[in-house]
Amino acid sequence: MPLYTYIVTYRGDTYITQDKKSNFKGFVSSWTSEIPPGVLTSLTPNLLKELQKLAYSSDFTPISGRTNVWRKTILLNDDQFVVIAVQTET
Repeated sequence: MPLYTYIVTYRGDTYITQDKKSNFKGFVSSWTSEIPPGVLTSLTPNLLKELQKLAYSSDFTPISGRTNVWRKTILLNDDQFVVIAVQTET
């Protein structure tokens, strides 16, 4: 399985994680339930629950001009929660 790097940003904070999955869409748990407390300081427990519900609601889109890089934006409490997925190893 390929190794993916996921870069998550929300309200000025960033969290980066890696996981091996069959495809870049199969990692929702890596960037929702596994975010260490306090890393994304604006992500309260209630917002995290909302994020876990919204995580499957929109699709990833390829980033133009890049290979094996996708972006997903979720509107969370009127702010953009952005996830970048990068296939870093095959």
